Amino acid sequence: MKTVKCLNGKTTRLAACTRKHLYILGVLGFAVSATAGTIYQSGGSGTTFTDALGDQQGSANNLRDLSFATLSNDGNNLYITLGINPAGNLATGGSFNYVIGITTGISTAGGDTSANTTHGNAYGRAISFDSSFGGMTDFIGVFGAGGAGSVASPFTSYGFNDYVFGTTGSTEPAGVWTKINTVLSGQSLSDQPSTSIPNEINLTVPLSDFASNLALTPGTTFDFDIDSTGTSGNQTAYDSLAFQGAIQATYSATAQFNEVTLDQYTVGVPEPTSLALLGIGATALLMVRRRAAITLRR
Repeated sequence: MKTVKCLNGKTTRLAACTRKHLYILGVLGFAVSATAGTIYQSGGSGTTFTDALGDQQGSANNLRDLSFATLSNDGNNLYITLGINPAGNLATGGSFNYVIGITTGISTAGGDTSANTTHGNAYGRAISFDSSFGGMTDFIGVFGAGGAGSVASPFTSYGFNDYVFGTTGSTEPAGVWTKINTVLSGQSLSDQPSTSIPNEINLTVPLSDFASNLALTPGTTFDFDIDSTGTSGNQTAYDSLAFQGAIQATYSATAQFNEVTLDQYTVGVPEPTSLALLGIGATALLMVRRRAAITLRR
């Protein structure tokens, strides 16, 4: 597949590069875009997608400031490591929600494009994917658990929900959000890389959770973004992983953030464990035969 260097300096697919970079500041409603969105960063298994530090809005709290996300996969799971500003403390820095939106990136994806009821996502935050991407088809919401997020009552772990849009059995014409899993990870925040200032979260999400919308087989791609947001409905994003810089010219806590810049991930080919084991067995057999040959010569 042909690749070219885009205006943002990234080498990516021609189809992705030709999407016009457009940013729309909306309110609770937004017009359907007649042009396509932009892919900022793309990569496969093990890629780290970065964001500028200090560009969060609406709060100086470092929990709101996204730093990076590393994505990888095997044949069963999608692994996501989410990093915030190194000065942030997920255990004691306050309550947090991080939302991960996913789509096929095709305008006919059939995802959630509503800005009036769901606001375009499963948590009802004022965050949506532009219709040129097909709206948001899948969603992961991350939250603190086991405490109140304060020094007196720190979070001890975190959990996440994942949802799909428009699944079989949906009663609304445009589909509804259906929760697939609620996972209380039980992984202590103090077990993250820094024990004194925990600033990373690791998620393990079954690929099968998104099977109704995404054929996550090796070589397929999906578009995504990660946003920090508040813990109640109608709130917009503080920061976006894919969009670099301030997301609003003048910040409003409930203004609809209609995303026209996303990142893109290509599902990697999992390590062929069976072939690896076969290779080990063949090596061992060869060693036995060599030893037997030496014994016979003697």
